[in-house]
This record gives sequence, C-alpha cells and structure tokens, in this order.
Amino acid sequence: MRQDCQPASDTGDIVMRRCKVWRQVLISLALVAVVSACTNSKLIISPLYNQLDDRIRKQFHELADFNNEQTAAFEASLGTYHVWHRQAELPQYATLLRDIAAAIENQSTSQANVEGWMQRVEAHSRAARECHPINYSFDLVRTLSDDQLNAIEQRFLKRRAENRQRYESRTAEERVQRRLNNMDKWAGRLNLELTDEQRSILRSAFTRQKSLRAQYYQLSAQWNTELFDLARNQSHPDYNRAMQQHFEKLWSLLESNHAEQWQQNRELWQGVIFDVEQSMTRNQRLQFSRWIARLATTLDSVSRVTPSFKVGNDPTVGCLVPADERQTLG
Repeated sequence: MRQDCQPASDTGDIVMRRCKVWRQVLISLALVAVVSACTNSKLIISPLYNQLDDRIRKQFHELADFNNEQTAAFEASLGTYHVWHRQAELPQYATLLRDIAAAIENQSTSQANVEGWMQRVEAHSRAARECHPINYSFDLVRTLSDDQLNAIEQRFLKRRAENRQRYESRTAEERVQRRLNNMDKWAGRLNLELTDEQRSILRSAFTRQKSLRAQYYQLSAQWNTELFDLARNQSHPDYNRAMQQHFEKLWSLLESNHAEQWQQNRELWQGVIFDVEQSMTRNQRLQFSRWIARLATTLDSVSRVTPSFKVGNDPTVGCLVPADERQTLG
C-alpha cells in the first residue's frame, strides 16, 4: 500500500490505532477520503481493504515473538473481525454515504442531518471498538511470558515517546497548517478545490478546537501502566473480566475524563461540517455527491466479496455476522 493511502497510525497505543481508521470518517466532511484515500474504484479499494488485515498482522508480530498457539488464537480473532466488518459494517457505511450524497446534491442538509450523520458514525465507531480483536484475546494475553510482556511494554513506551516528540516538535500554527494542508489534499483526491471561504472556516475551527493531546498522553500513560500490571497478574481469579473492563476505559479516555471539552469539540465540528456544506458551490455539490455515491456502490460490492478467512460460529472469538447478512465463506 502506498504511504499516502494508509490510515493514520501515529498514536502511542497499538490497539487504539486500528480503531482510529473508522472513528474519523465524518469529522471533516471528507470521510470518503479516509475510507478510500486514493480512489473510489473497486479495483483499488478492495485490495487496500484486504491489506488492512496484513497491517494489523504485521503490527501484532512486531510486538513480540509469539508461539504457534498464540498466533493461531490471534488469527482466529482477526479473521472473525474481518468478516464481521466486511459483511455487516460496509453495507451500512454505503447507506450512510448515499444519504449524505443525496442531501448534499439536493442542497437539503440541515443541522439535524449533520447531527444524525455524526451519531451514526459514532455508533459504527462503538461497534468497531466493541468487536475489535483485542476484546477477544484475553486468553491469549494470559499465556504471554514475562519476556513477551516486557517486549510489548517497551515497544509501547518507545512509540509513545516518538509520537509525543513528533507532536511537540511542531508549533500550534504549524499543526493548524498541517491539518489545512491535509484538507486540501483530501479535497484534491475528489477533484475539488476548497474556496477561500471554506479554508477560512476550517482554519478558524482548527484554531478554536480545544487540544486534548496533552491530556490524552497523560491518561494513556496511566492506562498503559495499569494494563501491564493487570496483564502480569495472570493468577487473577477473574482475569478476562478485569482486562475487559480496563479496555472499555481505553475507548473513551477523553470522553470520560474531559467530557466538557470533548463535547465542546464535538459541537464545534458539527457546526463546521454544516457551515462547510452550506458554502459548497453547485459544482462542488455535484462532484462530491456523485463521487461518494459511487464509493457507496463500491463498498457494497466489496462487502459481497467472499473472504478468504474461514470463520465458524464461535462468539468467544469475535462478533458474528447476523445470519441474514452472512455471505458464503471461502
């Protein structure tokens, strides 16, 4: 996969990175660029989508040296997650995209529409977190040796330090400009050119947004310390439940600990999405709506591709596709 087509992966926590791909789908009204990044052609999207599993697999094996049994347990959870996401989630993404495309093309978007879109994205985000393979891997974690746990912990610490240093090396203005440049890049992939008014709206939003990065670094550092304390306590009588409760905290660190600021940012971006949509020219509306409508068709098509994973009906290894949505597995 080309570097500029890859989902963002620069948070300190390996498991958190995989969910960010789906959490940021709508925030900038360039959600389709995050999903497809380069094109809305099935010939490109399908291989890229398939390669997400390879990226997760690569990250897993970079953590430590795992034995055959541990690798097999991971593969079972990964395969189950892949099939669930492909067959249960992609069609719903397509439906959301079509709803957005219709509202934008018809110039009928309201504040209520934007709120509804954000709620639907947040629901998909929750589903992705709840079905993430890590939530079905606590038996595997319980088998890790001290050497394996030490290797994973050191890797987490190293990555967090690198990411924090990279973040702190930029000034606030440089970070704003970088985000604006990304918006221009994403718009360009849709053959759109942002107007001066739209850039002004976005610059203002990036400037007004309350940064919670420092708070996140602090919270995630504490969370990681507690994680490895729990992981090493393998004689805990309710090990899996304790781990599950701890991971439930990870998915909402900022929402739970800085609820007011987090909600303010959410409301800010809800307003920004509406303002940018209202400022779109007729040509932008046609180009954007038709592009994401084609993407919706592509996602529907990708969802029907027979997965290579052979997944059974064991709910202990992952979320299962509802029977009425299940495709024939290869």
